[in-house]
Amino acid sequence: MRTSGDFVIQFDGEALPAMAGETIAAALVANGRRATCVDPTGAPRGPYCGMGVCHDCLVVVDGRHGERACLTSARPNQRVESRRTFRVPLGADAADLAELPDKDPPVEACDVVVVGSGPGGLAAARAAAENGLSVVVLDERPSPGGQFYKQPSTSRSLARADRQARQGRAQIETARALGVRFAAATHVWGGRNEQGQLELFAIGPQGARNYRPRMAIVATGAYESPALFPGWTLPSVMTAGAAQTLARAYGVVPGQRVMVAGNGALNAQVAFELLRLGVRVTLVEAAPPPWTRPRACAALGTADARLAAKGVYLIGRLLAGGAEILWNRRVIAAEGDGHVTRVRLAIVGADPINLAERSQTREVDALVTGEGFRPADELPRLIGCRRKDGPVAALERDDDGATSAPDVFVVGEAGGFGGAQIARAQGTLSGLEAARRLGRSPATGNRERRALTRARAFQQALAEVFAAPPRRLADVPPETVLCRCQALTRANLDACVSLEGVKDLATLKRLTRAGMGRCQGRYCEATLRALYAFERQVGERGDFAPQAPLRPIPLAAIAVAKAEWRGHRRVALSAPTAQPGEPLGVAAVETLIVGAGVAGLSTALFLAREGREAIVVDAGWPNAGASGANAGSLHAQLLSFDFDAESGDDGGPAARTLPLQLESIRLWRELERELGGDFEIKLSGGLMLAENEADLVRLEQKARLERAYGVASVVIDRAALRALEPALDERFCGAAFCPDEGKINPLIATHGLLRGAQAKGARVFPQTAVLSMERAANGFRVLTNRGEIRAARVVNAAGGYAADIGEMLGLSTPVHGAPLQMIVTEPAAPTLTCLVAHARRHLTLKQTANGGFLIGGGWPATLDATRRRPRATRASLEGNAWVAQDVLPALRKLHILRSWGAINIDIDGAPLLGEHPSAPGFFYAVTSNGYTLGPAVGRTTAELITKGRAERDISQFGVERFRALARTR
Repeated sequence: MRTSGDFVIQFDGEALPAMAGETIAAALVANGRRATCVDPTGAPRGPYCGMGVCHDCLVVVDGRHGERACLTSARPNQRVESRRTFRVPLGADAADLAELPDKDPPVEACDVVVVGSGPGGLAAARAAAENGLSVVVLDERPSPGGQFYKQPSTSRSLARADRQARQGRAQIETARALGVRFAAATHVWGGRNEQGQLELFAIGPQGARNYRPRMAIVATGAYESPALFPGWTLPSVMTAGAAQTLARAYGVVPGQRVMVAGNGALNAQVAFELLRLGVRVTLVEAAPPPWTRPRACAALGTADARLAAKGVYLIGRLLAGGAEILWNRRVIAAEGDGHVTRVRLAIVGADPINLAERSQTREVDALVTGEGFRPADELPRLIGCRRKDGPVAALERDDDGATSAPDVFVVGEAGGFGGAQIARAQGTLSGLEAARRLGRSPATGNRERRALTRARAFQQALAEVFAAPPRRLADVPPETVLCRCQALTRANLDACVSLEGVKDLATLKRLTRAGMGRCQGRYCEATLRALYAFERQVGERGDFAPQAPLRPIPLAAIAVAKAEWRGHRRVALSAPTAQPGEPLGVAAVETLIVGAGVAGLSTALFLAREGREAIVVDAGWPNAGASGANAGSLHAQLLSFDFDAESGDDGGPAARTLPLQLESIRLWRELERELGGDFEIKLSGGLMLAENEADLVRLEQKARLERAYGVASVVIDRAALRALEPALDERFCGAAFCPDEGKINPLIATHGLLRGAQAKGARVFPQTAVLSMERAANGFRVLTNRGEIRAARVVNAAGGYAADIGEMLGLSTPVHGAPLQMIVTEPAAPTLTCLVAHARRHLTLKQTANGGFLIGGGWPATLDATRRRPRATRASLEGNAWVAQDVLPALRKLHILRSWGAINIDIDGAPLLGEHPSAPGFFYAVTSNGYTLGPAVGRTTAELITKGRAERDISQFGVERFRALARTR
């Protein structure tokens, strides 16, 4: 326990001594404060990764919730509080996280931006600057140096600075002398790389700022693979990198009895550094002793005698200093009440049935784990760098870090683990190649290429010295947490996989929210794929896609007002790449449905209920497109931009769809009961807000039109609005209120339709792309990547790709794809009940069952140029966030967790339904109003097929309406 410091901070009302230059996390650990927040179950959490990835060190700093203690500097008289609830309280005590910008972020142009200031980043910056390029280095940590060159920051750690730290300081000073500018505490949260323009989005001490370099060199390093065992989420269990940062940068130790366990040379280094600080250390290594592998040790010495000798020296010093070293052992459980106090160990490869009987125990104050690394490659993937196809996720890159994007380099461990020497050599080579591409005449880099070869040989030999069997995921106990952010155990996920028949990672994510937390799947994606034998698909279709923000960011920091517009921004879609697959085993079918979204699965369900044969094919996985990525609004009233001068006296196609929307909402409720699932349907009403009298007049006109179509819309005054939603901004003078509106969870609901359809006999074939289609006797001949199918009827439920399916038969289909974005915040206390929209602005706003605010409203997204996936744009994120916080000021107290894009269907405001008059047996089942219409579209299509007619008049929704429109023009 610390007895003195340079100043004090207040933590949960208690004065704690802190040192100048250290982070809040360092100060708390030094004072024996282990827990900082709670997980979704209420269990305590504490600092784990030490580098801002896990978000388990979250605290409240001067009223600002969600600050990462490991990256936030301690300041005199700070008021720091632990987060006692998982959901952020939005009362008066909670402060805004940032001031609203009054204009677009400033843009800084330069030759090269280097992201990351470790060995690779510093070497790249130096090489580029030496060749006359202007260089900016961005790093999230409070000071440069990265994880390897951790710079001592306090008086105690400065006194203990070793050779490695001094080398780092020399590298930083050399770079500064060359004109390199460092921007510390600056988080790169996104970027774009389109049409030859590269831009990185960042937030630093002065707020949001964007960078437009001619070249980017990404040296973001790696984060540590989690060691999975019961108790790994307890406070005082942390990674080797976190413990090393505490020791090297701040002179702080996680406890007096510390176990360092796992696999690899880094653990011995960390154990030695803790030993030097007076800690009683136990080193637990999964590999056998190095001297039992003389051939690998000889290769290690041949590759780099100095580094090999350093390893021998470390082991000798540990033994001489009284450290306990246990070889061929692995942690199987961490135990304790509120924090780890005891660790159980077992021999590597021991029979899991007898582990409890044969395990050893050690009493500890802290457990430090290190079991390898995973590349932090989210940023390069976001800005256009491809991964290799194959079982292992790795970026395509050359020795100099060049990637598939000509203006982006990836060096060091951001592209694969290799150690500091490889990072330094690649960094220099990338700086030289960037200079060459920008017209300079740099050195050849031959010395660095030789160094790279030697370093790779050393790493290969080191891997052989420390080779150990991987943890057998099949032996991980059911109570073990697999998704750290959502506190999901193996038992939770096993149940979902077995009960729901999950066969792909994306579906598991949608159904359980695994990977949807603050770390965005960094600690669970690879584990889940390996445990459940999910295969990586070609082109990364099976991976968690990187999305902005790459880390949670304050919503208020990027909220900037944007001009309004009308209409959708259409894009040219391309069908997913279809690889030959296992034969379907189906030669003919009565009805073939193309598309396993809400419309296609609803059609299959209603057909199967009538005993009719139907199969559904989809190029991807069920619910993987717009149906699973939409905002989940259940719309019963017109959207604000569906009611204007262009709509006509009767409101146009969108208004004529209103009765079908009401029918579909009722049908959703019936299906929820029938299928026995909780679709999280809440019909708490919808509000469309008015800021002035003109808005109220317009909303009254809209409500009258809606009532004529059977929608129970009324206009309410300021007092009634405040009574319904007191958290909304007080300036709103009234609203249109529709009690039939609400929300649904599309992640769960569409899967419910899938399971219901399959239970009734419908068959669904994922990874089955339609390649061609032609008319044949008694129906259609359809060729897929898994074989040919003859179908008496075809239902085109392909959503944004419906035009492509129609074109196969020579049919003009007036359906267009228009990618739209969504935003979700961190979970907050219950604040908003209704579905909220604005009379003149693009906005939908709702609070989901887990507490997050889901923000949408038709803001355009774009298509990722590399993967052809929808993704959000900076301008839309800024504008959407601004409108949302302008309506609900409490959002300024929250972080954005994720954004994503989905292909919206752009028709004319109404769905496309019915049999094509020129192609008997070919039916359209394409929605127009998001998710709401899915069941009604499916039931109507099934009626047409089974009865030859629909229960309601759908003539106004057929494709022939476009021909009539063309004749009138």
